[in-house]
Amino acid sequence: MTNTEIIETLRARLSLPGGRHLYGVLGSYDLLSRFAGQLAKAKSVEGQQFPKAISVNRGILDTIPDDEFRKLVNDEAKRPEPTAAHVASAFEQFIRSKLAGQGLIVLKDLELVFSYHLELNLLRTLAADQDRILLLLPGKRERGGVILFLDSDHGSYTLPTNLIADNNLWELRS
Repeated sequence: MTNTEIIETLRARLSLPGGRHLYGVLGSYDLLSRFAGQLAKAKSVEGQQFPKAISVNRGILDTIPDDEFRKLVNDEAKRPEPTAAHVASAFEQFIRSKLAGQGLIVLKDLELVFSYHLELNLLRTLAADQDRILLLLPGKRERGGVILFLDSDHGSYTLPTNLIADNNLWELRS
């Protein structure tokens, strides 16, 4: 789909009052960046400007105090579970703080979420009624699923099949 087609479809979906509102856009980093820029210039059905995309990586790192983060990094090789739990807690705290009364948040840069194998059902649970989430995901549909981070040296990831409804997940075409 083109940027315009996705934005128009998203506008229509966001005008629905209740239910689950977790959406995703797939594409290369470059295509996602261009889409985010065009989305931020568009207006909703109510005439409000769409929000700018927020970096999840930056949000997680900003949530963890620097001294605490240094200690987690130093101890991670010996004990990775506490680090993953701390990152998961920071992720939840970040998402909840950004959703509070915003209506829609657009999230980009989710590499930490996937590298620490964080639970993604939090997104589906929180994206309901007036709280809406749009994920910008570097990936594509492949072999009946969604493969993310195809160009990564650390391997790709598969998006859980039930996370985002198929009709709420769009793939950008150049």
